[in-house]
Amino acid sequence: MFTQENGKFYVRIEGRFESAHFLYQYFADGTDEPIHGHSWKVEVYLEGKTNIRPDGISYDFLTARNKLLALVHSIDHILINDHPDFKGINPTSENVARWFYSGLKEEVKASDGKIQRIVIHEGPENLAFFEPET
Repeated sequence: MFTQENGKFYVRIEGRFESAHFLYQYFADGTDEPIHGHSWKVEVYLEGKTNIRPDGISYDFLTARNKLLALVHSIDHILINDHPDFKGINPTSENVARWFYSGLKEEVKASDGKIQRIVIHEGPENLAFFEPET
């Protein structure tokens, strides 16, 4: 029999993109890292204003998903260093995570949600995540 257990609900949306980048002053002598590319993945963990609505939905993620796809499209198949939002910003995975947060936070807030965590995967083995302060 199905029981309605207590707990916290989150939803996750994701996007994938192929992009290159290099890190400024990466080496000890102050030289930049060579340009290289990754198969990136971004995961966004969301929660609703209320833990779960009477209809059983914790957060309707459609608006956030559409915004995420637009952001992914704008960063796909480019050199991230050349993206206008990254002028003067080192395009680390950490900064890419913060960029996605910055691009999503207003849409999510307007739809009564909250971003809990953004995870950026640089290929299948390396990741960084950002959790905004509450």
